[in-house]
Amino acid sequence: MATVLAAVVGVLLISGSARAGEGTGDPCASAGLAKARVSTGVKLRHDDRTYTKIETNLTVDLPAGWKHAEALLLSRESRAYIKAMACLTRDPGGQQPRWGEWRPHPPVVTTKGGRVKVVYEAVSWVNQYRSYIHAGVWRVRAGAKVWTVTLQPPPALEGSVWNRITVNPGPPGVETATPLPTAREKDSGLVWRPAGKKTRAAPAVTVSLRPSWQRAWAAQSDRLSAAGLDVLGGLLWMVTISGLLLGAAALYRRPSPTRPARVPPFARQDRVLRNLEWWAVTVVVLHLLIRVDDLVRRYDERRSAEWWLDDALLRGHVFALAAVALLFSFAKPPWRIWLAGLVLMVPPLATMTLTEFFGLCASCDGFWVPSNLALAAQTTASCCLMAVTVLGFVAVAWRLAVDAELLPKSRRTVLPGQQPQDRELRLRVAGPAVVVWTVVVAVPYALTEERNWQRATWLYDRWDAAYGNLHGEDFIWEAVWSASNGQEWILSYVWLLTGVAVLGVLRTWRAPTTSPFDDRADRLLFLTFFPLAVSIGGGRLGSALPEVLWIPLYMLTLYAAVAFRRRHAVLEQSFVVSRRPLAESADSRARTTLLNKSRVYRETHAELRRLDQGMTGDKTPERAKLEKTLDKLHDWPTSRRLARTDRLPAHVSVVDAALALGPQDNWWDNGVRGARFALMPGLPAAVLGAWSDSVRGEAWQDTLMDLFGLPGTVLRVLWWASTWVGAGFVLGALWRVLPGQRGAVKALPVAFAFALPVALDALSGWFVQEGTANRALYATTMLLVLTVTGIALDLDTFRTERRYWQSRLGLLLSVYQMRYYSLQVAYLIGQVIAVITIWKFFAEPSATPPASDK
Repeated sequence: MATVLAAVVGVLLISGSARAGEGTGDPCASAGLAKARVSTGVKLRHDDRTYTKIETNLTVDLPAGWKHAEALLLSRESRAYIKAMACLTRDPGGQQPRWGEWRPHPPVVTTKGGRVKVVYEAVSWVNQYRSYIHAGVWRVRAGAKVWTVTLQPPPALEGSVWNRITVNPGPPGVETATPLPTAREKDSGLVWRPAGKKTRAAPAVTVSLRPSWQRAWAAQSDRLSAAGLDVLGGLLWMVTISGLLLGAAALYRRPSPTRPARVPPFARQDRVLRNLEWWAVTVVVLHLLIRVDDLVRRYDERRSAEWWLDDALLRGHVFALAAVALLFSFAKPPWRIWLAGLVLMVPPLATMTLTEFFGLCASCDGFWVPSNLALAAQTTASCCLMAVTVLGFVAVAWRLAVDAELLPKSRRTVLPGQQPQDRELRLRVAGPAVVVWTVVVAVPYALTEERNWQRATWLYDRWDAAYGNLHGEDFIWEAVWSASNGQEWILSYVWLLTGVAVLGVLRTWRAPTTSPFDDRADRLLFLTFFPLAVSIGGGRLGSALPEVLWIPLYMLTLYAAVAFRRRHAVLEQSFVVSRRPLAESADSRARTTLLNKSRVYRETHAELRRLDQGMTGDKTPERAKLEKTLDKLHDWPTSRRLARTDRLPAHVSVVDAALALGPQDNWWDNGVRGARFALMPGLPAAVLGAWSDSVRGEAWQDTLMDLFGLPGTVLRVLWWASTWVGAGFVLGALWRVLPGQRGAVKALPVAFAFALPVALDALSGWFVQEGTANRALYATTMLLVLTVTGIALDLDTFRTERRYWQSRLGLLLSVYQMRYYSLQVAYLIGQVIAVITIWKFFAEPSATPPASDK
């Protein structure tokens, strides 16, 4: 694995530096550009984005007699083209990689009438505090309150004819400008026309502006204080979730009226609950370990302490290895998995402790030159650290799922009278899967880093002897950062493990009640699961600090959406005689009785419809007899809860009562069925969500430039699929207490519990002037997924009748009757049209630049 990646990196490095040492270039021959006509402009876009976007353009119309004019017509990879373009766009001497500059397309070169015209466009984002952000021939410096925008004309063009210079600062406008502008235009902002003055050279244009507090705050997200608030926001989210989990665990250990006391509990119950308690603490420590190294680095940078390569290795790898050790300590996997983890931790330990041997000691005496050994060693170490992190993640998930019996038992034969054994995580299965995933992450990482390097150094003299060293040094540094950054990226999905732990406790400790809301421990843990697995509310202005606010909001919204309308649920209606709720007789025997009566009910109604339409055949049935049959179907037999025969209320048919029970005998099994059925519409919906987040529009460019962008898109599909499946579980678990007689109506309260926080999130995005267009897409997609899931649950309730019908559609027509079926079809079509409309006309990705510490 590491050998393959090192080979890829080696090929990239060799191709970039194979021609190093061929000599230095000629001067730019600036005298030949005296008659060149130049215009440039810069525009700041503040709205609908986290960071202000800088858009610049430069147009140079130069005489064909310039020394390097013909070179502009050559390949963009040629040495002559690079030198000519560097002369026109920047100072060729003393260049630095422009990591924050993006080009929408290569410079456009055209010829006409003995002249050559070059149009160069560049963009960047204001996401660094008190640093010069370069975009084309402009640079921006963001202070705490005041930003400055400065024109930096290339030395070769200083004596050219500068026709037009524009600065469009966006609202609220420019505070000061030096020199004063010539004019002000509505679309272009401030305008300078130096060509009409005595001196036509480019003026030193500098403007200052005071952006809105939202953009000014976001631009400071790389400060130590802002980074600390971001870490604090994530920590508060983790601590809040963990506190709720520990509170629920404490309630489970106390006796309650809805759960029979058992002291001590079953061994498996005790093990699952202890898993939840320990994991609630572990996840907080994990968050600190994967984020604290970034704070340490920023603290050292604030003290102007330079981080050498060996410093980054030591501090980054120590925290990363500690996080891995914590994962394995919790998972307690089989000894083969332990051994594999220890072997994978050897390369990171070796590069961390033997830096001088591997050529990674940049702080040692002498001039450090990157070597192939250093590159291979650090690449191997980073790949091993990624692999061992994923292995630990899988081991934790396996333990949580197996202890709670969320996975099927082992198929190994056992002796008579023995119980089947739990499945064991086997290295021969987990090992290859981890290796494949590591390669899937590492190869795009290397290719993306090479692409970013070529973008940032596109005007470097690749024939310079120093270019190859800089290229190798950059790859080594990125390999070092990939260890901690990759682990942080993987463990950002740790909420999936927490969700598994929650589901395990709900499965083994649930009370025998109508819904999880009927027991206080179940209710607290179930409400905690909703923001954990279904919410999409995030941070604002580049900070995770507001994230913790969404936890109580999602919990309260779900509880209110169900509790305030629960009295309208079918099973909450009362019997006619005893006045007791129908839910008190909702057991397995009641299901069998209702399913049998439901079939008679539907057949009788079919005969009545044929009678009304004159389609009676040779023998005409008596209406009174049919109506008497329907009336008897409302009789309810005596049960343990009912002392005598009772009757269903007149407005509740036996079909309504059967559908209200759901496809299974308890709320947990109904939730599992809901999760499975949500997976069918959830997969295409997950692809749609990932496409809108990572592929559509400007987002695709950002994905290609993010070092974890391509594999991150794959995980984004998993993220959305988990969201839809989690919502399906919530719908199924609450099925019996949701208002409405059909699944499409029952889906509305859960969809509302998701949509209201999403709407508030969009409102907060409007307040801070960030993009929120996709929020409407998320809400309508959730409604569509839950509606399809609700219809599937209705159909599954009558699955025992499937063999009597040629297709599921025929069974669905029988269950819903034609009137309800037509309404459901129209409702679904309307939802699909709404999703397509929002996708086509409203949803746009709120693209932001990939995070970069360069």
